[in-house]
Amino acid sequence: MNVEQLKEQTCASLARLHPELADGAAQLVDECFASAARSLLPEFLVRLSPPAWARIAVLYAGSFAETAADVSIGEIFAEVLRDALNIQRMQMLALELAQRKADEAPRPKTPRLALVRKD
Repeated sequence: MNVEQLKEQTCASLARLHPELADGAAQLVDECFASAARSLLPEFLVRLSPPAWARIAVLYAGSFAETAADVSIGEIFAEVLRDALNIQRMQMLALELAQRKADEAPRPKTPRLALVRKD
């Protein structure tokens, strides 16, 4: 799929997800993809599904409508990646802490198992 096909399918997905936006879907998708193209390679753009791009377009338009600040798709993606990396780091630190506590905790003696043969 190329970017133009993706845009057409994204418009259809947007109209399905948000029927109230159907009339302006093409313009919204064009603006979203124009912003994305300034920061992201076409090879990356086509790896996301049309429904994903429809949700991204709504988020992109919503952030502008709420703040009147133009936040680019590239900036949004960078922020999402930063957050994902921070969450991954938090998970790693929490696991390390749990392992340290488990190592420091007194361990009960493990019972010895004996093999019983029935003749």
